[in-house]
Amino acid sequence: MRDGMIGDARLDIVPDDPALRLRPAGPVDEPFIRHLFEEVRAGQFAATGLSGPIVGQIIAQQFRSQAAGYAAQFPDAISLIVTQDGTAIGRLLLHCASERWHIVDIALLPLDCGRGTGTKILDALEASARQRGVGALTLTVLSGNPAAHRFYLRHGFAESGQAGAAHIAMRKDLA
Repeated sequence: MRDGMIGDARLDIVPDDPALRLRPAGPVDEPFIRHLFEEVRAGQFAATGLSGPIVGQIIAQQFRSQAAGYAAQFPDAISLIVTQDGTAIGRLLLHCASERWHIVDIALLPLDCGRGTGTKILDALEASARQRGVGALTLTVLSGNPAAHRFYLRHGFAESGQAGAAHIAMRKDLA
């Protein structure tokens, strides 16, 4: 993953909340990124009735698969850690091209959801993209995640088609 740079320029995504910051992820953040993935996915498995060790193995495998898939599909993606008062609470994985920025992954710890943090991150991301003359923000959302789908619709994204069998492609034009 790249370290918060686009070409030779530093990527500055600055939310209007002074307690909320995005910083480049580094090797020291790997345990947090794994923990974040586990926290987000654990809720999805809670209703299945599977036991802890089995769920842990499935989640670990999914984490490895996702990380490998992202690295293969978006080798130049920028990995940013979202912090609140200096404490890591989430991650933004972003692929920046001149014409569009693709949100590869955005996740917050479950306890930090529903507090406006996602909105502040998207607003800052959009402002930074507009400042650089980027024409659109794009992303894919899991069809089985209606809350995230509604969130993106509320923030001006529109469906732009299917992205495989399980995802919906979304786009927000900035021009």
